[in-house]
Amino acid sequence: MRVKAWGTRGSIAISNVDSVEAGGNTTCYEIMSECLPKGARLFVDAGTGFVPAGWHYLDEIANGLHYYIMLTHYHWDHIVGLTLSPPTFIDMVPMTLYGPMDNGHGPESMIKHLFSRPYFPVDAKKISHKIKFITMLDYDVRVVIIHPIGGFTMIGLDDYKNILKKNVQVSLNKHKYLLSECMVIKMAKTYHSNANCISYRFEENPTEKVAVIATDHEDVAALSSELREHFADADLLIIDAQYDDHRYKTSTAGFGHGTPHGSIKQGIICRAKKIGFTHHDPQSTDRHLRETILQEAGTAIYKIKINDEFLETYELKADDITLTENDIYLLRDYNIYEV
Repeated sequence: MRVKAWGTRGSIAISNVDSVEAGGNTTCYEIMSECLPKGARLFVDAGTGFVPAGWHYLDEIANGLHYYIMLTHYHWDHIVGLTLSPPTFIDMVPMTLYGPMDNGHGPESMIKHLFSRPYFPVDAKKISHKIKFITMLDYDVRVVIIHPIGGFTMIGLDDYKNILKKNVQVSLNKHKYLLSECMVIKMAKTYHSNANCISYRFEENPTEKVAVIATDHEDVAALSSELREHFADADLLIIDAQYDDHRYKTSTAGFGHGTPHGSIKQGIICRAKKIGFTHHDPQSTDRHLRETILQEAGTAIYKIKINDEFLETYELKADDITLTENDIYLLRDYNIYEV
């Protein structure tokens, strides 16, 4: 499994000479896996990074190109790419949008508002016929299962656990397949102010690799048991580290975004093997990301290792913490990361 970063910037897209390394596209990630059916392209969010992602695969239309987009939430920087990405307007390219219900709006309602005058010239009625909308009301007790031949399905967490317990095959499109051949997507709610925001966990069963994407997530005093299980043993944890420590403490606490220290703390608690920072602040230059955000991450590892109260609380020893500065990096637009 690999993850391609089409957009790693947070809040709003930017373009300036001091921010070219990380890039300026807003959130859009592609999950690349042999578990996906032929023609399927799987994404998390559709910020402005979804515009180049949409152009990139147009030569695959004849091969059954189908876009599956798992939306974390509906803030502008995570959906606005839908308005200018070619697949949105091409009838021959079906799209499936997954998303939560938030303040009375699911993915279908979001599209109706996003594609409406006077804010956008194309009406939702011109595109909705080619989009399948899946509103996830209780996503924390559901899983999405993907098989390269059987396709996509969503089942209850209890049914999934029974399949594991009984060691039976899973049904997809009237056929049965081994779960060991599938990718399983699990979901949990992040801490993102007043938004209903989803973190996605991708478990590639054939390789036993795990990637977690937790954009728009703020560190809080303690990590819930649900998120501890959700982040647990991730080979790659992609997590929000938008604000440096000073800015967070003086002005942005409660905004629903993370810090290097908070993200490293959660990664260590959950035994993440690699951590990639995302949702870079629009004011963060490449230099700030390198010299402040990354440096604070390295300092966080050191401080946590000598924090006896922390180690005792989470039943850790300093030697148990194997995460190093080499395992932490800034995610950059258009880069591909091996899980």
